[in-house]
Amino acid sequence: MNDGRIRILLTNDDGPFSPGLWILYEAIKDLGDVYVVVPETPKSATGLGLTLHKPLRMNKLRLSGRTAYVVSGTPSDVIYVAMNTVVGKPDLVVSGINVGDNLSIQVILSSGTVGAVLQAAIEGIPGIAFSAAVAGPEEMEEESYREHLLNLTREIVKAVLERGMPSGVDVLNVNFPGVLARDIVVVRAARKRFSTSIVKRRDPRGVPYYWLYGQPVEAEPGTDVHTVLEEGKAAVTPLSLPVSYVDSPEVKSMVEEIRRKISW
Repeated sequence: MNDGRIRILLTNDDGPFSPGLWILYEAIKDLGDVYVVVPETPKSATGLGLTLHKPLRMNKLRLSGRTAYVVSGTPSDVIYVAMNTVVGKPDLVVSGINVGDNLSIQVILSSGTVGAVLQAAIEGIPGIAFSAAVAGPEEMEEESYREHLLNLTREIVKAVLERGMPSGVDVLNVNFPGVLARDIVVVRAARKRFSTSIVKRRDPRGVPYYWLYGQPVEAEPGTDVHTVLEEGKAAVTPLSLPVSYVDSPEVKSMVEEIRRKISW
């Protein structure tokens, strides 16, 4: 992807001690110069959030003989800190492997894992986000499942490095079932993964607080949710940047009517 060594930025939203991060590192470590830069603590559901109200810190760690940089911010913060201090502009950003799926537009737009690669895409850098529909990190470390993840992630990253990101695609969102995948397919993202509710409770001082949670909704066939959770297949969902201009005559008509009514 450039004349010299390929530079790959590896990040996540689960922090430096997630087994998914190091499975992914093992899978791609010989495909280029891999730089591991991650949030210092888990930052799930931070989306494309940036830290603008306080300074960021970065520290260098040695973990089992491997180097990682940890940043006191979000996955999106990591992209800018890494580009300006560690990597320069990478050829590819790879994020994950997330503990838990990132299925549906609803989850994609809040995901820190996907948020990192979308933030990179804003800067013109292609990215791949990997997630696994497992209940906890220990499931990733089961031997046969771990080998399965190693093989699949390596082949996907290798294909993108060799072929380039397909035209019109900024990011690939890849989700694996919690069992050995029976196949890998390209599917669209479902609109919703959960129906969201809020519980109101009171703390020991009697002050009310609110707890947001969600219940899974029925998976629509032909979507990432159904493919991964019902069919047991790995899902690849190509994404372009999530905010796009729509050339809508209806909106133009509405604005024209507003213009006529307002006294300028």
